Amino acid sequence: MRTPGSRSEGVRDWQTTDWGLLRRLTGFAWPHRRSLAVSLCLLPVVSGFQLVQPYLLKLAIDGPIAERDPAGLVPIAALLMVVLLCEYGLQFVQALASHVAGQGIVHDLRVAVHGHMLRLNDRYFRSQPAGRLLTRCTSDVEGIGEMFAAGFLTLFADVVLLVGICVALVLLNPHLALVTFVTLPILVGGSQWFQSRLRATYRELRRRVAMLNSYLAERISGIAVIQLFAREARSYSEFEKHSRRLMDENFRSIRLDATLFAFVDSMAHVVTALLLWVSVGPILDPDGALTLGALVAFLDYVSRFFRPIRDMSQKVATLQSGLASSERVFALLDEDSVVSEAEEQLATSVGFHESKGLIEFDSVGFEYAEGEPVLRGLSLAVRPAESVALLGVTGAGKTTALRLLNRLYDVQSGSVRIDGRDVREWSLSRLRKTVGIVPQDVFLFMGSFRDNVTLGEPDLSDADVWRALEAVGAADLVRSMGGLDASLGERGENLSSGERQLIAFARVMAYDPAILILDEATSSLDTFSEERVQAAIATAMVGRTSIVVAHRLSTIHAVDRIAVLQSGVVAEEGSHRELLTRGGLYRRLYDSYFKLSPGAEVRTQA
Repeated sequence: MRTPGSRSEGVRDWQTTDWGLLRRLTGFAWPHRRSLAVSLCLLPVVSGFQLVQPYLLKLAIDGPIAERDPAGLVPIAALLMVVLLCEYGLQFVQALASHVAGQGIVHDLRVAVHGHMLRLNDRYFRSQPAGRLLTRCTSDVEGIGEMFAAGFLTLFADVVLLVGICVALVLLNPHLALVTFVTLPILVGGSQWFQSRLRATYRELRRRVAMLNSYLAERISGIAVIQLFAREARSYSEFEKHSRRLMDENFRSIRLDATLFAFVDSMAHVVTALLLWVSVGPILDPDGALTLGALVAFLDYVSRFFRPIRDMSQKVATLQSGLASSERVFALLDEDSVVSEAEEQLATSVGFHESKGLIEFDSVGFEYAEGEPVLRGLSLAVRPAESVALLGVTGAGKTTALRLLNRLYDVQSGSVRIDGRDVREWSLSRLRKTVGIVPQDVFLFMGSFRDNVTLGEPDLSDADVWRALEAVGAADLVRSMGGLDASLGERGENLSSGERQLIAFARVMAYDPAILILDEATSSLDTFSEERVQAAIATAMVGRTSIVVAHRLSTIHAVDRIAVLQSGVVAEEGSHRELLTRGGLYRRLYDSYFKLSPGAEVRTQA
């Protein structure tokens, strides 16, 4: 079975060819066709100005210089100056246009990758390190842009120039041109050999960068654990190994590139020596057809002949690096672990908070790994405005059921319905504003209190935010820190865990959802904070359908009904008193955990 996210590590068959990747990139290049067209149209013009220069040199040597006519040299020198100015001016415009197109492609690709990641399900992100995904959005995408700006287009220019030089060499002297062309098979074969190895090296280099970013992102996130357990030395050593492997791979690519450069340069000098040796006789012979000006022009063309070949080796390296990046980016874009979006069919006049709040789990089956079911036909109905607590030992499926309700995952059998309608038929935006979840693990963004409560929702006013903060007892905290514009540190590090939980609760309350889900939402609160938020929870539950996963007796007492899950099904359900009287699974859990003290914790996780 293909493991989640495995496609990101491999590539499809069509991606193993350069042409397949380039065809796929054409779709991203098309919106920037004007800039690309300007750049492409200027390339042969620039090459034409470059081809004229050696011929003007021949005219100057065989004409005014040979005849010792300084006045005759002036128009040729003036024409050469005009040609150079035109070449440099058009090169500037061409380079600017190519880089504008390249940056536009980078922007579109980066947005496409980020947009696709926003649609991927929770399973995918649990299987992929954050640093690896960060590399896809940054350095891999930048590599593709560099390929367009400084690789693909200029490579085309080199090909145009090379063809023009070959024509000029044949026209100047076919015999010397043949001597030059004899070396082409060796040159092309050697270049191909190096380029094939460069492609593999750049692919491995990108993989090493992703591994280093992944390791670094994880260690930065867990720096407190590293310091608390004095593992700085080990972390330093492991990072040094990752960095050294990346450095070694970089050295390998540099060695290959430098060797290719030296190979092409040495071939240029060998050909130049051969041409000088072959042309000595014709030049010294008074009746020879080869003039000194023609030889100088020919050697100038030859130097220009090898220059694009030498430059092509570098540009091919850039192209290979960009194609290696393309493989990885398109593998991510082809990842199909997405939550499908349904067309919104509900009347637009109905607000999110006007849902009835009827929840039905109908014979729901789900498994994270094949052959290891978590839910085995779960059936549970929660009436509108009813509050239900889910209880069970580790692996019973409590949090999994909640993830299916707001479609972090989709059911594999059965159905989950809200107001009689399958959640897969709801638009994700409508569904997730109807179902408000307060998780156990709180994530706050760097920014203001306002930003963290509204999450950029324009329909939420400051008055709405303050009402939500008042409801959860966090308004005094926000005022004491400077109000809604006060800044929070990364992940809310300048708040206690209990305070972060209060802000997360306010975030949900600000959206006024019809259904409230509390996934062990009070687990991080101290006794004082819990007392404040319990009153807010009781207020929030009024008129709302509520499902609570809790491990504290005070929270369970506040609900209308308790559902005890065991092995992915509802084993018992009823009120606290009813379940105690039955003497079943709930009674055993109560005697083991709750009976010790009113604040005792049931150490069960979803």
